[in-house]
Amino acid sequence: MIKLTDTARGITKEVSASSDGSFRFGSLTPGKYQLQVFENGELVDSQTANVGLGGTTTIVLGDASSVEEVLVTGERISQVDVGIAESGMVMSADQLMELPVARDLTSVTLLAPSVSRGDTAFGNNASFAGASVAENVSYINGLNTTNFRNGLGFSEVPFEFYDSIQVKTGGYSAKFGRSTGGVMNATSKSGTNEFQFGTSVYFDKDISTSPNTYAADNDKDAFEESNYNVYASGAIIEDRLFFYGLYNHSVEDEEYFGMTSGRGYKAKRETDFWGMKLDGYITENHRVELTAFSDERETIEGAYEYDSATETVGAYLGDTTIARGGLNWIATYTGNLTDTMTLSVSYGENEADRTTAPATANIPVVYTVDAAGSFTALGNWTNFSVEQGIDNREMARVDFSWDLNDHFIEVGIDQEVNTSSADTINSGGVYWLRDPSGTYACDTSNYCPGTPVVRKRTYMSGGEFETVSSAFYIQDTWDITDTLSFQAGLRNETFDNKNANGQSFIKVEDQWAPRLSVVLDPTGAGNQKVFANWGTYYLPIASNTNIRMSGAETYIHEYFEWDGVTENADRTPGNVGALVGTDTFSNGSVPDTRGLVDTNIEPMYQSEFILGYEYIMDNGIALGVKGLYRNLETSIEDVAIDAAVIDYYNSTGTWDAGMADGTVEEVFSGFHQYVLTNPGNDMTIFIPEMDEYIDLSADQLLYPEAKRQYGALEFTFDRPFDGKWSLNASYTWGHSWGNNEGYVRSDNGQDDAGLTTNFDQPGLLDGGYGDLPNDRRHTVKAFGTYAFDMGLRVGANFMWQTGRPKNCFGVHPTDSFAAQYGQESFYCDGELVPRASLGRTDNYWNLDMNAQYPVAFGNGQELLVSLDLFNILDNDSVTEVNELNNTNFGLPTSYQSPRSVRLGARYDF
Repeated sequence: MIKLTDTARGITKEVSASSDGSFRFGSLTPGKYQLQVFENGELVDSQTANVGLGGTTTIVLGDASSVEEVLVTGERISQVDVGIAESGMVMSADQLMELPVARDLTSVTLLAPSVSRGDTAFGNNASFAGASVAENVSYINGLNTTNFRNGLGFSEVPFEFYDSIQVKTGGYSAKFGRSTGGVMNATSKSGTNEFQFGTSVYFDKDISTSPNTYAADNDKDAFEESNYNVYASGAIIEDRLFFYGLYNHSVEDEEYFGMTSGRGYKAKRETDFWGMKLDGYITENHRVELTAFSDERETIEGAYEYDSATETVGAYLGDTTIARGGLNWIATYTGNLTDTMTLSVSYGENEADRTTAPATANIPVVYTVDAAGSFTALGNWTNFSVEQGIDNREMARVDFSWDLNDHFIEVGIDQEVNTSSADTINSGGVYWLRDPSGTYACDTSNYCPGTPVVRKRTYMSGGEFETVSSAFYIQDTWDITDTLSFQAGLRNETFDNKNANGQSFIKVEDQWAPRLSVVLDPTGAGNQKVFANWGTYYLPIASNTNIRMSGAETYIHEYFEWDGVTENADRTPGNVGALVGTDTFSNGSVPDTRGLVDTNIEPMYQSEFILGYEYIMDNGIALGVKGLYRNLETSIEDVAIDAAVIDYYNSTGTWDAGMADGTVEEVFSGFHQYVLTNPGNDMTIFIPEMDEYIDLSADQLLYPEAKRQYGALEFTFDRPFDGKWSLNASYTWGHSWGNNEGYVRSDNGQDDAGLTTNFDQPGLLDGGYGDLPNDRRHTVKAFGTYAFDMGLRVGANFMWQTGRPKNCFGVHPTDSFAAQYGQESFYCDGELVPRASLGRTDNYWNLDMNAQYPVAFGNGQELLVSLDLFNILDNDSVTEVNELNNTNFGLPTSYQSPRSVRLGARYDF
């Protein structure tokens, strides 16, 4: 008989070993356990074991015995995880507290190999193995907290709420989906029989600034944050019902000023986070848990006039209130139905506010642009867009496992109903672009007279949009021999995106995703493994696509003659002349769903292959090498079909000008119909004007196939903490190439997931194949800690990385439709400049360090004081440059973060 006792909660489980001496404990909560073997009622062996998050291993207890999800510590054992072929890392809350790491989930993921920081236009997000920053998924206690509107970010949770964070960079099983990037899978802290209480306070401040750019007066930047936490845990009913609770209050103050925009901003963000976890054990084999937290936060951003020449802050223009976050909760039942069968059932909700409400919402947006393409804001408006919106996810999941000795079978189903409500308009209902030189607002060969011109944009969109995402999976882990295991999984996913009228406009079914892996212990000693993994991964269509493509959107550009000087009191252009042209992208009606999606469309998916080897030396040092290859096999993009439709009807002669009220060229003027499709393939699409489906060939459409590939070779070194020091290091050679970065586009900072300009016109792809923005050829990472005998502990976190590929974007000289997008083509001064052909930004390296000192008091109380210094040498490598073909071409637009400090104090009772 095998007995397993949760030492913190007093819960005991017993199982019988099979005929070959093997046994398995499944669905264990992370924590410390006592594992005992009894024979004829006598204790014959005992070990202390720590249950980790998402891992398996083999241990030895008198006879060979297998325990699921148990990572054993102690002198007897030094083993690799021979039960799994996933790539990534697991970090406990205690480990993270000892490292100089910014207190956010993205910074934790950046510790893992093949993970790089994304473009600053998308905020603080990470790119996994060449994928765009909008292709990741994040869970906490099984609740998906990912931003499903555009994939950028997730619910924000303080560090004190986390117990452990698992970063999956590849090879994850059929249990996980909805990602072609990476998975962040976290668990929260839980209570035990021992009552614990604590409080902590942290203060962060930038103590340096980045160099100025042509657009930003960085030497006037300021940032500081105060962060206060109170937490408690314990037993409500001893051995049966436990709680953990946290309250966090944080305040961020930030100032930043523009060189060319004529604006300065002072922002204050306040967060009142609360979180709780309840764990109830009905019996030893049946438990329920409830996790709930609120990450509601509000930013008040004040706008000011700013004169960069004199560095003078001028008149206050008004505040913009930005509301984010919401209430999140998940309830889960887990039952060990028998010694071999386990059932888990979950239901939860995730909420995120998307409201941006400027006090100056009635004042129109006005910009002026010079011949060099530099924009300056005019007037007293404070925020470009006014938006009211909220996202709500309802999820349900059932998982069942069955242990059949050599086979461990897992099956499950899950469904998410994601609803986005949106009401967006430009401030004042209009955006005026003043172009005194007549060179930027529109292409001179079409509308502009070559003299001063103004462009008036009318934009509004709104509605409620639902996406239903469902999946089921089956997975078998087959222990073929004591040293060879094989894991075969199959996942099927369905995505159903609906328009503002509740009609499905794109429904992608039968997305079969096989996942295969094999793990070999070549010697049987448990200290090394060879592993291989192959699988496919699908990405759902973001609800942003529902809003932009299938809502009641109005998007119109009107171009007027102008004297180049006259303006009204609100800085809008005065003495506006004749209308010289109109581009209607959307007319305000809900479009016919049949004209939005190619009937031949295939789902977006990626294939992945991993081959690796790990070895643990007798002293506990783990060495590893791994090869990784990813290929985005199919991509879904929106493409303009106007040129192809013109060619089709002119070649067939079937256009009826009476039905469409105009010639085919007059109706399909370049931007009339955008369609979701797989670029590079033939298309069957409905033409509303002719009330018919037509077939357009790939030759007529002229779009290349969307391609993205990533290859990497990783070398890792891990020396666990032995009471004195630890070190984790990695080197990654990685290469990301193709013509499609993915869901979002770093080239122009566009966060319209799945609807970027990349494939909007064929000419925009000319010269577009090459190294992609997330290509970082060489990366070295290292982090670790050292403990002095008198209690002082120091830590360091280092990264060195090669720069990002550079491009030149200008106006297309021959494709008139592409030319009207402005500086979006790989042409400069009429010459083709292929993607990534202009070298790279600076090599980047950064060193963070910290020190912690504990002061012990009686009754187990401790005060821990800490000091963290980030970018301790104040390096200022250029991370991004202006890639538009104007007078500022090639100049820096972003530097690495300047030196900052964090002071902390934590008191535990």
